[in-house]
Amino acid sequence: MGALTRARTTGSTLARGGFTLTELLVVIGIAVLLLAMMIPTGQALREGNRALTCKAQLQQIGVALKAYTMDEAGGVPPYYIAQDEDPTDPETYPPSGPGLMQLYLGGYLPRVETLHCPRDVYASEAGSDAYYQSYSRYDEDAAANVPLNRYSYLSTRGITDDTDPLYRRQLQPAADVDGDPSTVPMPVVLPTWRPSDSAVVTWCSFHVDAIEMGGVGQYQVLFWDGSVRRVGENVMRDPAVGPDAAWKVSQSDATG
Repeated sequence: MGALTRARTTGSTLARGGFTLTELLVVIGIAVLLLAMMIPTGQALREGNRALTCKAQLQQIGVALKAYTMDEAGGVPPYYIAQDEDPTDPETYPPSGPGLMQLYLGGYLPRVETLHCPRDVYASEAGSDAYYQSYSRYDEDAAANVPLNRYSYLSTRGITDDTDPLYRRQLQPAADVDGDPSTVPMPVVLPTWRPSDSAVVTWCSFHVDAIEMGGVGQYQVLFWDGSVRRVGENVMRDPAVGPDAAWKVSQSDATG
């Protein structure tokens, strides 16, 4: 009797502890389905975090830039354009100088990584000059009637007429310093200069294929008032839709 009970107990335990092939396939199928559902969610979360990080960095740059201009009596971190070079060919003759890196070098930004967008996959390895130029890079897709204005951050915009409604949309005023109308106007420092609140400081184009509103990819644009708005790539890239240069956009062009 005891032996029979033990046999029944052992057989019952084995029956409860095993899985049929069908049950195993069902479990695997459910796991695969859940994983497939989680991957897009995880990617969306990562992209959202990168966009938020980028926005926070742009806001930090805006605060640092205003502190810099107060110390420098209206000047902004410069790029230099040699008069003997061709400003209409910025890829061959790129502007030189510290640019936004001066904010870090001068102690206005505590972290140099603030100058690198986490989605900027076009830069070279960390620590290189290009790695920290996410917000001052040449944007070949940006709308511009002057190629030089395709740089997302550049102190020279070239409007010298102070009655032009776009005059204070520049980060720094320009002047025809050599008297030659065929050369690009050079930036000048005016202690009383203050750009309009809607002046574009810089923009980030690296989220265009990750952030969409109404089916349109979005740039993240930093304005002088410190706000970071999303502006559609159609406005930033197509002069027929928006302005003839991406830096002329305003908050009214923003979609979010």
